[in-house]
Amino acid sequence: MAAMAETELQSFTSIMDALVRISSNMKSMEKELRCPVCDEMVKQPILLPCLHSVCLLCAAEVLVQRGYPPPDLPPEPNSPASTPNTRSPRQARRPTPRTPDRLERVLRTVCGTYPGRRRKETTLPPMLFPCPSCQQDVELGEKGLTDCLRNLHWSGLYRHTVSLGSIAIMCGFCKPPQSLEATKGCADCKSNFCNECFKLYHPWGTPRAQHEHILPTNNFRPKVLVCTEHEQERLLWYCRNCQKLLCPLCKLRRVHHGHKVLPIAQAYQALKDKVNKEVNFILANQETIQSQITQLEAANKQMEANSSVALHQLTHCIRELGAAISERQGALALALEGSRCRKGEALSSQVSERRGLWSMQA
Repeated sequence: MAAMAETELQSFTSIMDALVRISSNMKSMEKELRCPVCDEMVKQPILLPCLHSVCLLCAAEVLVQRGYPPPDLPPEPNSPASTPNTRSPRQARRPTPRTPDRLERVLRTVCGTYPGRRRKETTLPPMLFPCPSCQQDVELGEKGLTDCLRNLHWSGLYRHTVSLGSIAIMCGFCKPPQSLEATKGCADCKSNFCNECFKLYHPWGTPRAQHEHILPTNNFRPKVLVCTEHEQERLLWYCRNCQKLLCPLCKLRRVHHGHKVLPIAQAYQALKDKVNKEVNFILANQETIQSQITQLEAANKQMEANSSVALHQLTHCIRELGAAISERQGALALALEGSRCRKGEALSSQVSERRGLWSMQA
């Protein structure tokens, strides 16, 4: 009985050791399969000329940030080995170069060109991609990312890794002894939660309950702007006349006919350049603007002092005017009273005289 228990313990120990080795191997494989740009599991990996691999979408975003036009990305194939055209981002095979004949070689050597043959046009500057692994600018082909081959080995490893379920993202709010695997991610909080922690930190009836929950991830990218009128349509354009973001369906409306509509990246760059120009102008003329502000503040203080002096003078003048009016009013009242008394006395004397004449006649 003891020997059986010891055998079972040894088998269990060997199984646990094997599982630990498998887990460490899977973690190292997961680390190798991370994209150096987004630090996430690589998707649609392409092989750069320096033999390093990155995500196709990450490479396109890096080129757009460096000022290159947005590339035409091919759709992700269902199987990378399905057809020769889907084994790499190329959509068409290059034509086989033609071997120049003897006469053409002689004419090219002697004359550099020959009648009927156009000179080579000026080529565009090469497209450079900053490889984050080797820290060098890698020169891409004429077609940019379209000339890069797809890393089929990494694609297969990524599918097998995902199918085995080795990508485990743990909850960021559980206590370490009892940490559980995350089942949801919050795009607003930019954190991963298990079911219990998500309910705890997003209770009903609070603004956090309206947060957008997504699948667990280690790289929370910015939210994609979606049109409010057309569901699932991304905002890709900007109308300068209406100063409004547009989706491809809104762009086709008659309301924006004749308006200047630009891609968001181009409009953002134009507005950014305008703001930077104004900020640089302000910084370059900071001393002049500061002196002007000082002069305006001094003028404002002087104006306040002048207004207080003018108010005091106005009050004094009003008081003097009131006193003069009162004095003039008293003098006029006395003159009026004296005139009334004199006229009253004259009338009384006339009445007395007329009465005396009347009595003499009687």
